[in-house]
Amino acid sequence: MMRYALIAIVLMSVFFIAGCNLISPDPAAVMPVDIPDAYVHKTGIDTPQTGKENLDGGWWLQFGVDELSQLIQTGLGANYDLSVLKARADQALADVKSEKSGLGPFLNYSLEGQRTHFQSKTQGRSATSDHDHTYSASLAAGYTLDLWGKNRAEVNAGELEYFAALQDLEDGALTLSTDIADTWVDILSVRTRIAVLTRQIEANRMTLKLQELRFINGKATALDVSQQREALAQVLSAMPLLEKEEKQLVNALYLYLGRTPGTPVAVSTTDIPQTFLAAQPGIPADLLENRADIRAARMRLEAAALDVEAAKADLLPELTLSASAAFSSGTLDLLFQNWVVTLGAALAGPLLDGGERKAQIERTRAEVREALNTYAKTVANAIFEVEDALVAIDRQKAYIELLKQQLTAVKVTMQDARVQYLNGQSSYLNYLAAWASMESLERRLISEQATYVKERIALYNVTGRRDAFFKETPAQDKKIGAE
Repeated sequence: MMRYALIAIVLMSVFFIAGCNLISPDPAAVMPVDIPDAYVHKTGIDTPQTGKENLDGGWWLQFGVDELSQLIQTGLGANYDLSVLKARADQALADVKSEKSGLGPFLNYSLEGQRTHFQSKTQGRSATSDHDHTYSASLAAGYTLDLWGKNRAEVNAGELEYFAALQDLEDGALTLSTDIADTWVDILSVRTRIAVLTRQIEANRMTLKLQELRFINGKATALDVSQQREALAQVLSAMPLLEKEEKQLVNALYLYLGRTPGTPVAVSTTDIPQTFLAAQPGIPADLLENRADIRAARMRLEAAALDVEAAKADLLPELTLSASAAFSSGTLDLLFQNWVVTLGAALAGPLLDGGERKAQIERTRAEVREALNTYAKTVANAIFEVEDALVAIDRQKAYIELLKQQLTAVKVTMQDARVQYLNGQSSYLNYLAAWASMESLERRLISEQATYVKERIALYNVTGRRDAFFKETPAQDKKIGAE
């Protein structure tokens, strides 16, 4: 007897050692991307003159405009895309709770009652009828031991998917806030250009009247008058396009705020803010923790690695403990006097499955490689986005300075052309050309200044700056209760 027990112990030891070797974790994957120590482009960022950035209430507070803050807060609470991301996170949380519920034992019950009527009749005798009652109850309990960590790996993978969904929500909220700010800046820009164009139209109308008077007095030619009419028509034709742009931008803002067109939206600010603090880019390695999309990709990579462990554990047998109690009687008061209790243990596992489970392991390993390259691409893309933003800010600022110089030069040219025209030394066309160039530059300068503001806003997005809206995001190591 002792010999058989010893053999059983040896066999179980070999069984467990083999199982542990089989489900040992795969070597950690090496990310195929090098993270530089610093960004190539560092110029173009305004350094705070006093204090430092305060993002406790949201990056948009750097503008100091209550209207923008209100718009963004409205969008964060009502945007449709953000609501979809919230629902996906809730679904992932429910999946985790469902997976966690399978870690413990289960207990099921059943209650049954049955009433049977029957009738019998023999030849020459009247029919007789009777009835019978049957009552039964049962309890069934079971528990599958997680010997190889399969269930725990699946739960941990589910938790990582949930946390990744929260990162998607954070990334979507940050992107939404910058989209609302960009649209708000564009609305201010187009309204400023409309105001400038309105002044230019009035100036051209007044000039046309003066030219008509000069023509009557013989001091201007019919060609001068027709050329001025053409200049007026040119600035008039630009107005419908600006009005179309404004209405389309307002419609886009409605959608960001989760509203339908026609719902009142307060955009009463008149001047485009130019002096807010831009985000400080830091170093590329900061993106690994600051960018929500990178954190999500890393969590999905870790979840894929856990799926490999679960697939490997699926090759090994499961040990299930079970217990049941059955009660039955023909009368209800004696139900629990007649009972049967059963205790059991079962060891079950695959013996021949045609390679299905091994194929699943290979599939999950391929998913790890996919998740690894997705993570690497996300990191590389984030670095390139910051580099592009830094270049855009630097070159856009230089471009605006050159536009200002060009506008100054055109104003001088226009003044000289006007003097020469009045003195009969030059044609009116030269003056009109300089004037038209000045009008176009004035409107373009407003548009490019708005672009410069949006480039600096984009830096908050691409560097992944977090704010108070996301402070309730659970940490990765926070446990999820099975509520």
